[in-house]
Amino acid sequence: MGWFGKKKKPQDALEQADNLMNKGLSGLLMKSAVSKEHRDRINQSLETAKQAQMASSGIVSISATAIVISVTDTGKLINFDPIVVLVLDATDNDGNTYQTTLETLVSKIQIPRAGDRVGLGHNPANPSELMYMGLLP
Repeated sequence: MGWFGKKKKPQDALEQADNLMNKGLSGLLMKSAVSKEHRDRINQSLETAKQAQMASSGIVSISATAIVISVTDTGKLINFDPIVVLVLDATDNDGNTYQTTLETLVSKIQIPRAGDRVGLGHNPANPSELMYMGLLP
C-alpha cells in the first residue's frame, strides 16, 4: 500500500498499472473479464504514457524535427490529455527528409496545429520507432 513509505514516482504508477493489467492474478482476471480489443487499447495507452514520460524527462534527445501537416483526434484521453494522430514532414539530423505518421499523447495546453515545428526522438525500447518530443520554438 505504501501508506508510510516513500512517495511514489509517476513511472512507479505506470509500472503498477502495467503489472495489474498483464501479470499475476489480476492479469489473469483481466484476460477473462475484458475483451482482447479493450486490453490492447489499454496496453497501447500505457505505452503512449510511458513514451510521453520519457520525452518529458529528458532521457531521449531530439533526433529529428518535423513540420505538422495534419492533426486528427482519436477520441482517446489519458489524464484528460488527448491522443492524436500526427502526419509529419520530418527532417532527421543527417538532413534526410521523409513523411511519417505518429499516434501520440499531447498536452491539452500545447496541441500542435498544422504548420507547427515539433521535435522527434528515437524510442529507447525500439530505436526504429519515433517519439513525439513536443513543440519547438
